[in-house]
Amino acid sequence: MIIVRKSEERRHIQDKEHKTWMTFDQENEADPLQNGFGMLKILNEEILPPGSGFTLRTDKDMIIVTYVREGMLIHIGPLEKPDSIETKEFQQSTITPGTKQYAFNVSQSEDAHVFQSGFTPSEGVLKSDVAKKLFTHAERKGILKLIASSDGREGSLLIKQDVQMYSTLINKGNHMIHELYPGRNAWLHVVKGQLLLNGHQLKTGDGAGLSNEISVSFTAEESTEILLFDLGGQIPTEIKTNPQSKLEPAGLNS
Repeated sequence: MIIVRKSEERRHIQDKEHKTWMTFDQENEADPLQNGFGMLKILNEEILPPGSGFTLRTDKDMIIVTYVREGMLIHIGPLEKPDSIETKEFQQSTITPGTKQYAFNVSQSEDAHVFQSGFTPSEGVLKSDVAKKLFTHAERKGILKLIASSDGREGSLLIKQDVQMYSTLINKGNHMIHELYPGRNAWLHVVKGQLLLNGHQLKTGDGAGLSNEISVSFTAEESTEILLFDLGGQIPTEIKTNPQSKLEPAGLNS
């Protein structure tokens, strides 16, 4: 089964030049993806004009992976120590109820382009920590580069959840297949570009959730950048069966 969320179906918030797109809208009770897709609870895209920032709050423990695609941020997280995140860097941090995370675009002339993904942690107490790593375009070009994982293998960020996060940049005509083991699900987000995913055409800002599929198989129709999340756990039944879901016309197959 494949569920497609088109870019225009994301919640869009704009405050002057600060733009936010939320793939999963926690305030929309009619949305079957209100609570995310399995373990993936947050997938936000931010365009931050010079000198602006955002605050991230949560009502439950959350693991956050921040990707700065363009620009440079100053991040103040759970340890309350300012830290910079630069272009091509991915940062893992944690946030707990009652705490806040702030991020600011330090440039005086250029926008910052940022993605944030959030996961509920596995069992145990979530401790405040921060780690970041640089993954260059060359490292991600033409391969699914492991960015974050539950065991930190292959130099990836260590997160306390059964999640594998990948990033890639692929040229037009290139084809990729990522195998999904039994019981695993996936969410693919098109950062920029256009691709064909298992028969569904996706463009910049579009996303797709896969469950009960044997693989994530896609072909770039132009130069394309994606984020891919390989997720353990079950997908709630209401995501699959809600008859009023506006996702169905966009590509719900079963």
